[in-house]
Amino acid sequence: MSTEANPTAAGRRWWRHLLWIVPVAAVAGVGAWLLLGGGDDPDSPDPAASIDSEEVVVTDLTEVTEFDGTLGYDEGDPITAGLSGTLTSAAVEGSVVEEGGILFVVDDLPVPLLYGDTTVWREMGLIPQLEVLSTRKSGTVTWLAPEGSLLDQGDVLMRIDDRPVVVLYGEVPAYRMLRRNVEGDDVAQLQEALVALGYDPDGEMDLDGSFGWWTQEFVTEWQEDVGADDDGRVDLGEVLFVSEPFTVDEWTVDVGSQVSGSAVASVYFETEPTEGGDVLALEEALARLGFDAGGTMVPDGVFDAATEEVVIAWQTEIGTEADGIVGPGEVVVLPGAVRISDRLAEPGATVTPATAVLATSSDESVVTVDLPAADQALMEEGDRVVIVLPDETEVDGTVSFKSETASVAQGGATFEVLIVLDDVSAAEGLDQAPVEVELITDRADRVLAVPVTALVALAEGGYAVEVVAPDGTTYLVAVEPGMYAEGLVEVDSDTLQPGDRVVVP
Repeated sequence: MSTEANPTAAGRRWWRHLLWIVPVAAVAGVGAWLLLGGGDDPDSPDPAASIDSEEVVVTDLTEVTEFDGTLGYDEGDPITAGLSGTLTSAAVEGSVVEEGGILFVVDDLPVPLLYGDTTVWREMGLIPQLEVLSTRKSGTVTWLAPEGSLLDQGDVLMRIDDRPVVVLYGEVPAYRMLRRNVEGDDVAQLQEALVALGYDPDGEMDLDGSFGWWTQEFVTEWQEDVGADDDGRVDLGEVLFVSEPFTVDEWTVDVGSQVSGSAVASVYFETEPTEGGDVLALEEALARLGFDAGGTMVPDGVFDAATEEVVIAWQTEIGTEADGIVGPGEVVVLPGAVRISDRLAEPGATVTPATAVLATSSDESVVTVDLPAADQALMEEGDRVVIVLPDETEVDGTVSFKSETASVAQGGATFEVLIVLDDVSAAEGLDQAPVEVELITDRADRVLAVPVTALVALAEGGYAVEVVAPDGTTYLVAVEPGMYAEGLVEVDSDTLQPGDRVVVP
């Protein structure tokens, strides 16, 4: 609203003031006495009562700027598949999925939502160390231990030309034939293995790394027991020295294959716990869902046996493969609950990693304002506002986000602003609804104020108000206007007092 009054109206007010004075000066006797309001007639009307006036008040003034907004759900990033297969189920449009809820199912494996700030980028669990085994023996493979077998010291790994390749413990790989008069660490670990397997119960063999008569005797007995040539010497490739038990994961040869010192199998040795922030986020999420192995799991970022127990219990609960390992694509990690705004892929579709499956939005209503660039400085994050809903209901809210980058469209440059409602229930059932956003852009507390229409623009410059005296006369008082709001204007005056009445047209 303009801060300048209508000069023509001001002129009329000045003439009205003069016309009040001139007749008083011109008329003598009774006429003048009546105009001046003299006399003690109790039935005479109050001269001030016939003048339209308003009281000078002390009040708080607030300047409110309105912006157009849209009440709905803030659009989020799409959720993509991390597995390949057939999409067998997906959350429905409009549903809100919270932590532990299932977002979609691929090949009958559910993919749940967990809360956190880290993504699942690797397998987490008690992960076995995968290694490749080779044998130095040449010939035709005639037998293989079944895949998945756990082999310990003394077990047969495979048979080549129907001769066994036996697992023994030792840190030194087999690299030569072991026989009488040979010495070394490889001989010492052979002797220790024979003792561990029950040979030399009377302690007749010195464990000194020297292949002597007793060593040869016990090697011969051992060879007879495992079905090897009982020649008292250990040929290269006849044993496989490893540090600990292992599980056969996968054979790279078949029965009937020819081997000659090449790799024959991949095996798993002792498992190694995964550690890190992603493990901690998984443990914390499962604990929130009530899985803590009876309180034995402590979220510490180390995937130990208690964590594995919790993961297996959780996997069993949701109906996925209960292997105790959580890998990429098996869960979706987001900061909080998510609202499904649309299905981007329908059940039956083939998905691969990075296939967009679900479109998302915030799970609670927000107001979006396209703030014109000219008003960019008026609204900041944290500002309190009032949202006027389509039914005129007013709801308080807070600016939660203001874009730092402008979007340029046909209407000009704007900055996206998001506002959260204090009471989200007030927006129930509303989506993409037009609303008004009221923002206090200026305020003045406990100031002297008069109606804006009481201002009189003076010919010599400045402003005044026309004060009504108790006797009905009026006089001008100079004022300095300040803030305008709600039909009132702040005025500064050395003369004007609260309770005074001023003329209003």
